[in-house]
Amino acid sequence: MRAIFLVRDNPSPPVNGYKKRNYYLVDYLKKGTGPLRGSVSNDVALVNGELKKNIIQKVIIFISSLLSLVPFSVKIRTDNKVRQEIRQRCKENPVDLIICDGIHRSLNIPFDVTGVKVLYEHNIEATIAGRYARLERNIFKKIFAYMEYLKFKLLQKKMWGKFNYCIACSDVDKKAIEAVVGEERVITVNNGVDLQYFSPGSYPVEANTLVYTGQIGWYPNEDGLVYFSEQILPVVKKIVPEVKLWIVGDRPSARIKSLAQRDNNILVTGFVDDVREFMGKASVYIVPLRIGSGTRLKILEAMSMRKAIVTTSVGCEGLEVKDAEHLLIRDNPKDFAQAVIELLQDEGLRLKLGENGRRLVEEKYDWKVVFKSLGTVLGQSEKCP
Repeated sequence: MRAIFLVRDNPSPPVNGYKKRNYYLVDYLKKGTGPLRGSVSNDVALVNGELKKNIIQKVIIFISSLLSLVPFSVKIRTDNKVRQEIRQRCKENPVDLIICDGIHRSLNIPFDVTGVKVLYEHNIEATIAGRYARLERNIFKKIFAYMEYLKFKLLQKKMWGKFNYCIACSDVDKKAIEAVVGEERVITVNNGVDLQYFSPGSYPVEANTLVYTGQIGWYPNEDGLVYFSEQILPVVKKIVPEVKLWIVGDRPSARIKSLAQRDNNILVTGFVDDVREFMGKASVYIVPLRIGSGTRLKILEAMSMRKAIVTTSVGCEGLEVKDAEHLLIRDNPKDFAQAVIELLQDEGLRLKLGENGRRLVEEKYDWKVVFKSLGTVLGQSEKCP
């Protein structure tokens, strides 16, 4: 099997959510499992779909996007050079499968070349833009976000229908895509976790510590942390004044760094080579997200390490988790704070949620098994001339 995977960037090393998902997918494809078992070799070529633009180019694209039905975040990732590279690769060596990593890069796909075309949706971008628009207070940003939301709605309807298959990372997202293209062309491939890497271990847990991990520079993560620090953490401190918050991840903004400058009990680490030390030592893992779509790998990783978790509904959306069984789900700031306090003070509850969470990921979210549902797509690709 020959395949082209149009990606945002090289998924190796897998240091954040979208890279991990792509890294394990490429690994699965190259190993020739499922319907590919027995193939002599599986060639998966990665094509970079994120050509750099200078500031002048970005300004021009932004202005042109205001008069276009294409979202700015798609327009800036669309480049004829990428489309021509894919076309040339297919001309030199016909491929069986072309995978596009998200709708942002979908306009780079030449649909007239041979091979099964698959759109690999990590999120439903219209959902993210819509949630951002509702929460944004700056009127100009709010209007722009709402415009992006409407444009994504139109683009999704168009592009989902052009691909042979769409892959969703949760049944929630699957239903959204099915409403446009029908059930037979949508496949759910859950996000997963490396159970051996994110193992509980024997970390010495520090009392009254909270941790959040992820790509901190991504706006939904920043929004969630600011929301937690401003509306939830002060309530927790009234009962547990010594509580500490560890913010662990790449590219924290000045806004996030300022949280630590104002509070000595908040630590902003920036990028770390291994997040497990912070996760393992923390008493409670928090996911106070208000914006997002898809499913959060961070929750799967925390459950894999038997951590007790407090999350919003958005934070655990799409995962087969139950409140008070695998984690605590709280959407009101006061209720979220109370759940954090409860877990900090109740070791038995922390252990119960941690054990149940670990059991769940072992059953449903191991990277070794989540890609098995791709059998239909890969089976079709092998039939291509």
